[in-house]
Amino acid sequence: MSPGSQVLCLLAQNPQVSRSLKGLREHLGVRQGGHVGRRFRPAMWALLCLAVSALAITVLVGALRANGPTEFSRLVGWATVAAVPVSAVSVILLLWDKIASRAAAPMVSAADAETDLAAVVLGQAQIERSRLIGTDVASDEAANVRFVKGTGRFREVGGGSEGNLASILGYYQSLSPERLVVLGDPGAGKTVLALELLVQLLERRQVNSKIPVPILISAAAYDTNLAWEEWLAVHLAQRFSMGAQIIARLVRDGRILPIVDGLDEMDSPGVPQRTNALIRALNSSMRGRERVAIVVTCRRAEYHALATSVDRATHIEIVPLTSNEAAEYLSKQLLGEQEQRSWEPVLADLFANPDGLLASQLATPWRLTMALAVFRAGGDPAELLPGTAVPRQPGPAAVPYARRIDALLLGGYVPAMVRLHSPQDGYTQQQVQRWLTALADGLDWQTRHDGSATDVQLDQWWRPVGQWVTRLAHMAVVAVTVLPWFAAAAARHQPGLAVIGASIVPLVGMAGALNPSPHRLKARQLTTGRGLLRFLLLFAAGLTLGFTGRFASFVTGLAFVLALGLTALLVLGTEDNSPQAIGPRDLIRADNKFGLATGLAFGLGAGIAGGLAGGLARSLAARLGIGLAAEPGGLILGLAEGLAFGLAFGLAFGAGSSARYHLSALIGAIRGSQPMAFGAFLEWCHRSGLLRLSGIAYQFRHRQLQDWLSSRH
Repeated sequence: MSPGSQVLCLLAQNPQVSRSLKGLREHLGVRQGGHVGRRFRPAMWALLCLAVSALAITVLVGALRANGPTEFSRLVGWATVAAVPVSAVSVILLLWDKIASRAAAPMVSAADAETDLAAVVLGQAQIERSRLIGTDVASDEAANVRFVKGTGRFREVGGGSEGNLASILGYYQSLSPERLVVLGDPGAGKTVLALELLVQLLERRQVNSKIPVPILISAAAYDTNLAWEEWLAVHLAQRFSMGAQIIARLVRDGRILPIVDGLDEMDSPGVPQRTNALIRALNSSMRGRERVAIVVTCRRAEYHALATSVDRATHIEIVPLTSNEAAEYLSKQLLGEQEQRSWEPVLADLFANPDGLLASQLATPWRLTMALAVFRAGGDPAELLPGTAVPRQPGPAAVPYARRIDALLLGGYVPAMVRLHSPQDGYTQQQVQRWLTALADGLDWQTRHDGSATDVQLDQWWRPVGQWVTRLAHMAVVAVTVLPWFAAAAARHQPGLAVIGASIVPLVGMAGALNPSPHRLKARQLTTGRGLLRFLLLFAAGLTLGFTGRFASFVTGLAFVLALGLTALLVLGTEDNSPQAIGPRDLIRADNKFGLATGLAFGLGAGIAGGLAGGLARSLAARLGIGLAAEPGGLILGLAEGLAFGLAFGLAFGAGSSARYHLSALIGAIRGSQPMAFGAFLEWCHRSGLLRLSGIAYQFRHRQLQDWLSSRH
């Protein structure tokens, strides 16, 4: 056996090398029987890279050994001629790889991705459920809300006449198709019921993998400019950092069960344009001969006022808690004898007056949660009692009592949560109240501009803070990176620096004009066969680009395209189909890292290109006696120029979303509408029970709280 064969055998026995070769073979379509599918053999790629590398080495060695300008020019001419077919082949293979990669097998199978997604969703849902049914801390005890089947203009698909929280799974699975609309009054427990169904479905799915993965979707997040399934795939890909193709396949195959929460939260009151658009999209979405499975929640009054309704779906309406159910829930939540004694008058009134004013005000889980939290932070629960001067039964004369209870519970909820959860950063009650009011006003702004009425998504929050001032600030920050180069060019009469500076001008304009989306770094692909192959292809393209000009152009083209290739790999490379638990702040962190990585990759490449081109060109020109104009500065100046350009590139494109988030946080802090550490404040609000999570967005704990805090209240 030859020495080369021995080396290959040893490499093949290495497990890591074997896995890499296997991944490369799968990417290229090479099967075990030696059959070549739609892809080229790996040997063809290797031969191409070897040919280009040999050509590069030949030109480099020949240039350094040339005896004069005539010999050097002849060598460059032959290199240019040889580069033409190689360049053409490289371009063809690049296009082929781009087209054929769409048909490549995913790194993770659809079944495995679905199983992993179910585990991630269950973990998130269990946490949010425990927070939502708790008072000031997470809980495992929820009020057992009851529901009855609605009647009217709906074409039902089955289901009994009534049910409750405990039986929701069986009720839902009795429907055919499984289409359910959950209606109820504000605070009745619609989201709690939806989360309970989601958790029970996922628990059942652990023994029956045929059940699709249920995911709670905020209706207010829907982009009505896109088809429902198209938007759903894009939304879930971003929310769980999954490959777009694999999640689109799961949506297409009916392996995702959307639980659309808060249909009433999509529009301003009385203008249900986006709501009707979503209902039409849900009604037109088919799976074979049946409409797709779906669960929708909405306030009862708002839903009945709509011109359209969810078709072929059973509608259920959550009924108010009875006074006995409310008293039972309160009794289970009380901590210690002191709390029990303080709540005794309230419990006594609930038992004695089942149809009284107090029972009507505490007939929803949300009201009971607020009452427990407010008086756990201080005060006497007896303040809830109507008193002797107030009529004992609901009616027009009891309206002042209802307003007093609203002020007591909704007005006291934020101060109570601040007292119960002392913030580490030392926020005062006044600050929290002011910042949450600004948050509610920002959501009002989003509603008026066809945005979400409830979702605070960090990468989009710069719009309600001040979209034009944030755009201008973004442009200014990008422009600042080039000001030193304009100054240096003017002082030292260096047109090269002026060119670098002028190249930033388009970036400045684009930074203000574009609406950036958050990115995620895909560094993992650099270790895969497919990622390495793409990098080699771009490497070959860089070499051939350099061969088409002079030697300095060769070095510049090589370094520049290497930088562009690395950046393209980070942006467009292999997708990772494994779902991850992504929180709202993770979007900004990931975008920060992406901008830094792409800026450094592009900047270092451009800097090395400029520095090496200048230094080597001057050295070669001095040796050969060629009058080659070159500006002073060498590699250090080239690196500085490149890094400045890379910084501007990263701020304008790579980290555009995070740049605008940080700038809007600064603008809001200057105005006093939010703290500088805006994300940390929202996370504290979530932990303290003032906000809740909905995928990659924050929402107020309840829409009633948001409306109460709004300036228009």
